[in-house]
Amino acid sequence: MDQRRLKIAVHEIGHAVMALFRGQGVQKVSLKGMDSPNGTDRYHGFMTLEPTEPKTKVTVNDATRKIMISLGGYASEILFFDVCTPGGDDLTTAAKWAETLLQVEEYKNKMATLPVPEPGPLDEIQNSQVRAYIHHMIPDCARALAPLGPLIKFLAEELYKKDELNGDTIEAHFISYMQSRTASANGG
Repeated sequence: MDQRRLKIAVHEIGHAVMALFRGQGVQKVSLKGMDSPNGTDRYHGFMTLEPTEPKTKVTVNDATRKIMISLGGYASEILFFDVCTPGGDDLTTAAKWAETLLQVEEYKNKMATLPVPEPGPLDEIQNSQVRAYIHHMIPDCARALAPLGPLIKFLAEELYKKDELNGDTIEAHFISYMQSRTASANGG
C-alpha cells in the first residue's frame, strides 16, 4: 500500500466520520485531485459536506462542530500515524471558526487561559489565543474519534481501493458501527 495515499484516505475519512459524529451529513469523500476553492493549493483528496440551512446567527455548537470537522483529518492522522502536520485550508477554516468563538465571553476567557504552543506548524495562525485553542482541540478531536478507529480504518481502506465513497455509503457504515457499539455496551 502506498502510505502517502493511505494517509490522505485516513485524513479525509477522519473529516467525514467527525462530521457524522457531530450530526453533519456528508456528500462524498474522494482521493481524486482538485484545486482548492481559493486556487492557492492542489488537494490530493477532499470531503464534501451536505449543505445546511443558512443561519442568521451562528451558535457556539455550530462553530465547535465546524472546528471539530476541520480538525478531524489531523485527529485521524494522530490515531493511525501518531503524528500530523496541520496547515492549509483545514487549519484556516478551524481558525476562522475559533475566531467566531472569541466573540463569546465564556470562550474568550477559556482561550485566554490556554498555554500558547511552542513554535511550529500552527504559527500560521496569527492570533495566539486561537492558536492555543486549536492546539488544545486537536488532541480532543483525536480522543473523540479514538472509539471510532476501526470504522475509520475500514472506510479509509475502502476509499483507498475505490477512489471515492458517497455519503450514503459512509453514513450507512457509521450508523451500523454505532448501533453495534450500543448493542455491545448493552450486553447484546
